[in-house]
Amino acid sequence: MRCLGRLILLVVVVVLAGAAWLFRDDLRRWIDDRLHPGAAASRIGHPSTEALTAAMTKLTALQGPRRDSVVLTADEMATLLTRQTSFLPGVVRDSLTVELEDRAIRIRTVVDSARIPAALRALIPGRRAYEEVTLRGPLTPVHAGLAELELQHVAVRGIPLPSDVIGRIATQITGRGSNGRLEIVLPEVVGGFRVRPEGVAVYRVGGGR
Repeated sequence: MRCLGRLILLVVVVVLAGAAWLFRDDLRRWIDDRLHPGAAASRIGHPSTEALTAAMTKLTALQGPRRDSVVLTADEMATLLTRQTSFLPGVVRDSLTVELEDRAIRIRTVVDSARIPAALRALIPGRRAYEEVTLRGPLTPVHAGLAELELQHVAVRGIPLPSDVIGRIATQITGRGSNGRLEIVLPEVVGGFRVRPEGVAVYRVGGGR
């Protein structure tokens, strides 16, 4: 009986360890949010008309001869990234948030389930009118006015998707072989940028990096 109890305990430990590894990023963020609640709130951006006005004012100033960079807040960057959401079909725009990380972003949103590819819907238990989707990965500049989001993590309703499924999703969205990458259109004045949790440094065309 004692051996059975130890075996059950071992199974529980293995399951918990596997879950901790699978959700390690979320666990790390949860701990960080509890330790530094103020910093956590400042790196999460919500699109808004006010943030768009503020972002465009900064980008206009960036075109002056004395400025080669500006820093956008999380709200301002979220607004620029989501001005057009063709990179993620079926998005309920009011639900979308963008969290800044080190060279990466995390997008959370609600998507119309009718716009989710049938092959992907088959992997999700149950049927809902709308599904919560999380995307995460490095966001890097390609050239002036264009960025690229590499999908390293995609979860639907909190369920992580396999890497091969992520690649197929990106291909279906872009209509071509994208190797798990999505293109995001930005204002043409954005020559480059660097994502940090405290803000996004944006460089003008021909400016420094």
